[in-house]
Amino acid sequence: MGPMKVTVSFMGPLREYAGQQKVEFSFPGQASFGAVLDEIGRRFGHSLPGRIWDPAERVFKSGILIMGTGRDLNDRETLLEDGEEIKVLPMLGGG
Repeated sequence: MGPMKVTVSFMGPLREYAGQQKVEFSFPGQASFGAVLDEIGRRFGHSLPGRIWDPAERVFKSGILIMGTGRDLNDRETLLEDGEEIKVLPMLGGG
């Protein structure tokens, strides 16, 4: 199995924090959602506010919705598909 590519899109105000709307991650083989979170932390953790990103756990806090292709992603162990498109967006309304 060759390298695996995953695209992450930051929606709404999250785009401002990341400094770009869409970023592509490449992994040497099968990647889990946790591996993507680790990469987001490495690349963008310093610019994500504490109210939406937990740098110690390398996870988005509640109030941030993460959608893969046709499914919500919330378990670090979830294996991703090659070419999966992941959207990171703030939940609308109060929480």
